Amino acid sequence: MSNRGLLSVFVVLLCFGNQTVRGEQEDFAGAIATEKVQILCTPRRGGPIQAPLPKKSKLVSLEELSFVGPKPSHPFVLGTFDVDGRWGIERGLIARVAGTNAALQIGWADEFELEGVMEMTGLGGWFLLIGWNEGGGYGIHNVVMKDSGSPWFVSQFRGNRAIEDGTVELEKFLWNGEQPFRLTVQSEKLNLQVGRHRVVNEFPVEGYGPGRIILGTYETRYGPRTVRIGTLKLRALSIDNVAPEEK
Repeated sequence: MSNRGLLSVFVVLLCFGNQTVRGEQEDFAGAIATEKVQILCTPRRGGPIQAPLPKKSKLVSLEELSFVGPKPSHPFVLGTFDVDGRWGIERGLIARVAGTNAALQIGWADEFELEGVMEMTGLGGWFLLIGWNEGGGYGIHNVVMKDSGSPWFVSQFRGNRAIEDGTVELEKFLWNGEQPFRLTVQSEKLNLQVGRHRVVNEFPVEGYGPGRIILGTYETRYGPRTVRIGTLKLRALSIDNVAPEEK
């Protein structure tokens, strides 16, 4: 079935039961990357028009997440983020169903591979945090504007804030519509391929360590970008995936 066909059917989350570990937060629960591929969601026929994520889903719509991006006063580039939204199921696909600043916890990983199919439409901003632990880690963020195209950035965070001179702007690329993607972090190198386009190529992520993977949308002058998830698969590329207090 083609990728376009995948989004014409509905999503059913595959619930294998939550894994719960002690991390930097006592109640951390969700997917922990292992060497075995975990299918976190996949398209199937049937499903409600709109519904919350199933209680046993490994994907978690976060109720709390706050940080400051590299441009706190900018109308488009990632700035101050505080959760006010929620992820759920909309017409069978995983999507933001309320608010504008919404954060979806995908899982916990050290070195990992994340692949799947996502659809992006409209204007606005979105981000993906990796290795997010105690307010530190890295983030890929992208915004689509009417007149200035679709720039991409990679930022390093510490203390819930993008560090000064820690953001690099990449080449512009418009992720438009449904696309397969593959993201990897290995040997302190970050790669992201969308369709046939390499968006991030061997980007150095010095000091990267185990942490959460969080997908989010954020408010801009045009609102947040519309992001709909069809398929997500997570696999560890190393075995150092336990939360800090488990070591």
